[in-house]
Amino acid sequence: MSHGVTWLAAVILTALALPPLLARLAGGHPPTRIAQLAALAPAAAVPATAAVIIAATTSGWLAVVLAIPAVILLAWQLPARRRAGPQAAAGPAPGSGSAPATVRLRVLTVNAQGGAADPAVLLRVLREHSVDVLMIQELTPRMVARLAAAGLAQLVPFSHLDPRPGSAGTGLWARWPLTPLSAVPGLTAAAPRARTGPAGGPAVTLTAVHPLAPTNGHAAIWQRELTLIRQAMAAAGGPQIVAGDFNASRDHRPFRDLLTAGFTDCADAGQHRRWPGFTWPAGRGMLPVMRLDHVLVPRTATVHMARAIPVPRTDHHGVLADIEFT
Repeated sequence: MSHGVTWLAAVILTALALPPLLARLAGGHPPTRIAQLAALAPAAAVPATAAVIIAATTSGWLAVVLAIPAVILLAWQLPARRRAGPQAAAGPAPGSGSAPATVRLRVLTVNAQGGAADPAVLLRVLREHSVDVLMIQELTPRMVARLAAAGLAQLVPFSHLDPRPGSAGTGLWARWPLTPLSAVPGLTAAAPRARTGPAGGPAVTLTAVHPLAPTNGHAAIWQRELTLIRQAMAAAGGPQIVAGDFNASRDHRPFRDLLTAGFTDCADAGQHRRWPGFTWPAGRGMLPVMRLDHVLVPRTATVHMARAIPVPRTDHHGVLADIEFT
C-alpha cells in the first residue's frame, strides 16, 4: 500500500470517529442527532485507534495528529475510579459498641423488549445469583402472567407493578414486603417506586425508570425526563436504588448530571466488575457497544459487584448489582 493510500485510509477512519466525538463534546444534548451520535462515542474509539496504527506505519507526524481524537475517545471510556464505601461496612470502630445496622441486597434490572424476555431464564438468573429485587421495564400484562406461571412468586413474592401494553409498563418485585410510594411524575413510561428491606436494617427506596429514547424527535422529552428522574432521586434521600433502561450513557451530559448529583453507577463502582458492561444492542449475534441500562445508588453505598447479564429474547442485557447500605 502506497503512502498516499495509507494516509487517506487513516484520515477517513478518523473522519468517521469525529461526529460522535464532537457530539459528546457538545454534551449529547438535543437535537436528536446529537444525542444519538454521542452514544456512539465508545464505538468511535475503534476507527480512531485503527487510524493511528495505520498512520504510524508511514508517518510519525500524522500518527501524532490523529492520536489526539483517539486519546480523547479512549479516555472517555476508561473505567471510572472506584469510590470507597462507608467506613462502617468494614466493622465497628474500637470502643464504639455494635456496628450500625446494614442491609445488603442484590438487584437485577432488565428491559424485557415488550414483554418478550424469557421467564425461565429470568428465574434461573434469580436463583443462581440469589437476587432480592427484580426491576423489569417494558412489562406487559401478558408477561406478568407468564412470570407468575413460571413461579416468580416463590423467589420474590412481593410486587408493585404497572404493566402496560407495548413498551411503557414497569414492575418491581422483592424478597421482602414493599411499601408503595408515589411514582416519579411526568414520565411517559411507568416509574413505580416502593420501599423495602429486611427487618432490622435500613429501608431502601426502589425506583424503576425507563425514560423515552432520544429518537424520532423525542430528544427534548428524553432530556426533560432525565431531569425529572434526577429531581426525584435528590428528593428521596437515604438508601435508594434507581435502576432501569435510561436510554442514556456517560457520553450524555444529562446522564452525567445524575451522577454529579451525588450518585454512582454500580458498573463504575463495583469492587468486582466486568468492564465495560455494555448492555445494548444485544441478541441475534449483536455486539453491545454502549451501556444504556444502569443501577444507580448514592455514593455512600458499597457496591460489591456489578455485571451485565445476557437475557434471551430481548435486545438489552440485564444488569446485576450487589449493594450494601448502612
